[in-house]
Amino acid sequence: MAKIRHFSKRQAISFGFKTAKKNVFFFLSIFVVWAMVTFITSGVQSSLNLNKQFLLSFIFSLSMWVVNSIIAMGIINICLKFVDNKTPKLKDIFYIKNLFNFILASILRTIIIVAGLILFIIPGIIFSIKLQFSEYLIVDKNLSAVDSIKKSWQMTKGVKWNLFLLGLLLGLINILGILAFLVGTLITVPLTLIANAYVYRKLLS
Repeated sequence: MAKIRHFSKRQAISFGFKTAKKNVFFFLSIFVVWAMVTFITSGVQSSLNLNKQFLLSFIFSLSMWVVNSIIAMGIINICLKFVDNKTPKLKDIFYIKNLFNFILASILRTIIIVAGLILFIIPGIIFSIKLQFSEYLIVDKNLSAVDSIKKSWQMTKGVKWNLFLLGLLLGLINILGILAFLVGTLITVPLTLIANAYVYRKLLS
């Protein structure tokens, strides 16, 4: 008999809110680091374009894609540590283990989702829900790109509708954060990230 997976949207959001509120200054530090990296790289990119160094600009763009992937992996790693009752550090935002597979999985996932969107949109939404944990699996379990996609597809079986509703709720929560003069996003964005990590752990276990 196939294992039935389930999770509570209320528990995920509650855990995300409590953790985000308790660690608001830590997440603010992460935002500052990300903003600084974005500001510096955007400046360099603009300078290269103004000087018509298009080849260097292209190479630099690829390099920044890698840097952004490292930060994305780091944020997943940090959120998983919070879910596991561990204490992350700011340096954890720079995570390079299994980077190649993370980038490859991101590319494959994007191709699959775009292909689904072309097929009357709904398949793309389903593919997005089914594959949303592939990058978590690479960071957490050190899987290959293909294996992470297969595993994410498997572990979301039977909970697509619940995941879709969770996504809608988190989207509404972030809209409320934006409406609160953007200040609310200091809570709602970390809440979203942690809630997703929480659900990943529940489905994996």
